[in-house]
Amino acid sequence: MDIGVQFVHCRIFIRSLHIYVLVIVSYGANDVGSRRELWQALCTIAGSIGDEPWLVGGDFNAVQDLSEVCGTSGDIKLAMNEFNDCILNIGLIALPMRGERFTWHNCSDDGRSLWKRLDRLLANDKWMERWPDVFYDCLTLRTFDHSPLVLRGDYRRPPVSMFRFDNYLALSPSFIASVQDIWRHHIVGTPMYSVTRKLKALKPVFRQQRKMKGDLSANVKLAGEFLEISQRLLQDDRHDPLLLHLEHCCRLVFLKAVKIEQVMLQQRAKLQWMKGGDQCS
Repeated sequence: MDIGVQFVHCRIFIRSLHIYVLVIVSYGANDVGSRRELWQALCTIAGSIGDEPWLVGGDFNAVQDLSEVCGTSGDIKLAMNEFNDCILNIGLIALPMRGERFTWHNCSDDGRSLWKRLDRLLANDKWMERWPDVFYDCLTLRTFDHSPLVLRGDYRRPPVSMFRFDNYLALSPSFIASVQDIWRHHIVGTPMYSVTRKLKALKPVFRQQRKMKGDLSANVKLAGEFLEISQRLLQDDRHDPLLLHLEHCCRLVFLKAVKIEQVMLQQRAKLQWMKGGDQCS
């Protein structure tokens, strides 16, 4: 169908299924500037895909996250951000991967050894609707610098975690800004697909916020102890402005911690009731 310096776009007929699929095999350039031509080409092609299943894979010469690099590398944040923006804008979904974590090695046996995940398989929503259980294996390098990727399809894919939202996160001052930052992204695809992708992008944000909140019950206990200490200090001098201010701040912190825990417990109780119900008794 189309060919470029960094990609080959073709239509493949699967005889056993009597269906055509679109496939792009990529080979990203070594420098950031040249790879922008690949990102632009993918965005252009995405606009003409329509309702056909579309698979995009190969060597993108870019990572999606810093955790996909092992070893000393140059500044890759710009390249990483541009790659992620491209994936987000054209609405591609990462297929589940098994096997080796890193797909490329510079084959160095000294202190400059570098591993990266440069190769991956992505698909559009139409592909995922038709083959939701497809995944790929990342094989060992052997004598190559890149790992072979093998597309597979059965019902033994890794389990997908459900979207989880804790109501108490909405009490955080940064909650609205975090959601707005994700929601303002434009995603190509159906409205439902767009919502799904944005919710998926919010999962790590909410996970980090839960981590920052820590143990909610322990927070209440600690805040209560600080409030008790401040009130004991105030008994020695009930007119000291600093002690009055300290007691006031500790009270506010304690009330906020109690409120957050209360919202969490209410949500858990409601979920427990919905799961078990009254057993028709």
